Amino acid sequence: MSHGSDGSSASVGPDALPSEAERFAPSLGHAASVPASVTGAERALRWSVQGASLPLGWEPVPEALPQLERIVAEPHGLWVWLRAGRSWRDDADSVREGLARLLDEAAPHFAKMEAQIGADRHAEALRLAATDVIDGDLAPYIASHGGEVRIVEVEWGDAGGVVSVEFAGACKGCELSEVTLHLRIEKALAKRIPALAEVRDATPRTAPRLFQGLFRRPPVFSS
Repeated sequence: MSHGSDGSSASVGPDALPSEAERFAPSLGHAASVPASVTGAERALRWSVQGASLPLGWEPVPEALPQLERIVAEPHGLWVWLRAGRSWRDDADSVREGLARLLDEAAPHFAKMEAQIGADRHAEALRLAATDVIDGDLAPYIASHGGEVRIVEVEWGDAGGVVSVEFAGACKGCELSEVTLHLRIEKALAKRIPALAEVRDATPRTAPRLFQGLFRRPPVFSS
């Protein structure tokens, strides 16, 4: 039991407990540049988001942020593009404040938004996240092996998202590409997009893969 400032017992009823929105309030973290392979990369930043899971593929219209051209959400990040002619040097602080207000206002409606977002927008946000993982986070690792990984298709269905990739360079035909595929790419992308179903190898091959399927992560079932 809690006590008031005068030592008397204080009631702890529903009104004293934090609301759902207060317990899961999104907040902006750091901003990072995006891979050069992303369209408009020179005008884009990806802000990390903590405290709540955003609707995948949510694209709020930035009416209160005239500096922005577009916003795309993944569960724990916001991709943000400036309009042509704008500069992050001049606009970063005001954009950050505006995004924080946008998240506060939208948070109570995330569940409803999620149900209204179509498969095409899910797939587009998944492609952005996959590009960030492959051409950004994992690029040094892939390059150190003399390889290349290209995204060839992104799909979204009842089971979740599927990303098909093709290996090139030293990775093409290498049996250890299965390790890169599942233990590196798929594992990293699943952390960003929990509804990811699979990352597939679409590399043309003339012989069966020795380790095919061995390193796949268990499927994640959503209730």
